[in-house]
Amino acid sequence: MRPIRLPPWRSRRALAFGAAAVGLVLIAGVLLFRPHAAGGGDDAPQSAVVEARPFVATLGVSGVVAPGDVVGVTAPFDGKITQVGFDYGAAVSQGQVLITLDTADIAQRRDEAEAEYLKAAQAAADMARWSSGPEVSQARRSEASAQYDLGETTRKLADSKVLLDKGLIARDEYDGLIQQQHSQDLALTAARQDLAEALKKGDAGAQRVTAIELETAKARLAELAGDEAGAVVRAPVGGIIVHPPGEKGEGGAAALHLGMSLSKGQLIGAIAHPGGLAVAFQLSEADANRVHPGQRVTVTGPGFEGLTLNATIAQVAGEATPGSSGDGPAVTFAASARLDPLTSAQAAIVRIGMSANVAIDLYRNPNALVAPAAAIQGDAPDTFVMVKDGNGGARQVAVRIGHVAPDGVEVLSGLRAGDVVVWRGAAGTQQGADAD
Repeated sequence: MRPIRLPPWRSRRALAFGAAAVGLVLIAGVLLFRPHAAGGGDDAPQSAVVEARPFVATLGVSGVVAPGDVVGVTAPFDGKITQVGFDYGAAVSQGQVLITLDTADIAQRRDEAEAEYLKAAQAAADMARWSSGPEVSQARRSEASAQYDLGETTRKLADSKVLLDKGLIARDEYDGLIQQQHSQDLALTAARQDLAEALKKGDAGAQRVTAIELETAKARLAELAGDEAGAVVRAPVGGIIVHPPGEKGEGGAAALHLGMSLSKGQLIGAIAHPGGLAVAFQLSEADANRVHPGQRVTVTGPGFEGLTLNATIAQVAGEATPGSSGDGPAVTFAASARLDPLTSAQAAIVRIGMSANVAIDLYRNPNALVAPAAAIQGDAPDTFVMVKDGNGGARQVAVRIGHVAPDGVEVLSGLRAGDVVVWRGAAGTQQGADAD
């Protein structure tokens, strides 16, 4: 058969299509049969060398900058405000006038207390000389008079008996003197009882009562006098004055206004030392027992201008705070960390009320064997890793793991420094917290 000849232009086009088809087949073969390179694809082989290095497990929570060392400022007495000299959240200097109270009512009460004190002082003075006082003196005179009258009657009765025996006086006259003597004897007994009662009013117990009343009146007068002198309330220390705990007002110092009545001892503010700040935050039930006073903390915040501050856990509440309704935790535990002393430049940047990111050091090992979390397979305590052997293969090795951190897992036993662990993709199943 005679071969069919194509025109030259068709022959060249057919060759081009053929070459392209062969190229596509070759590329497909390479893609289908190329071995997975380490680090490529979801199920690509991965490997890492286990090394000893510092290991830190941290807990991250959100908090807010709060006063640390504070000095409370209270109202000295019940009164109305006549002057307010500060704004909440502002700096105050030691001795600065914070508020002034009206003294009209306290002055009246001080005058009344002074009158009571003068009365108590007079009573104490009278008690000190009670035995020679007018009441006892009157009782003594009454007793002496009764005794004299009885003596006179007794003498007359003796004389009358002689006259009666001689028949010089009537029997009735003698009997009348006997009756008079009996009455005067009773009067003397009563006078002596009155004297004893009068003296008893000035005994040691009575003197102690008047002394106590005097001291009480004196203390009351001194207290009111001191309160009156403290009508101008000044800042005891310098720092930042903030709202009393649990009393967040709107508008700063508008919470205190002219004419507002305050009660004695009412907390009107707390002055926080700029160098004694803290960070307050909440812990979940799962974390409450993992955080303890003394643990170190790193604090950052969006308003810190890049500063990283150090702090120490100060306290963790022993009583839970009920959670709000919603999807949040049922209960939380209040905690705080005290910031290390700030420099003047840092204190000017970090302000009370700023949000803060708190990283708590739960565990620190300066020389730990650390493996990638993806290399850990199984569930604790039955965890294992695949370790390269000398023949290019891998063997399964059981490991005991400790703490878990975002950058790896602490391996307590089963591996040595220099071992090469292998795994495929992110196939490790160990995703829990501490296994130890």
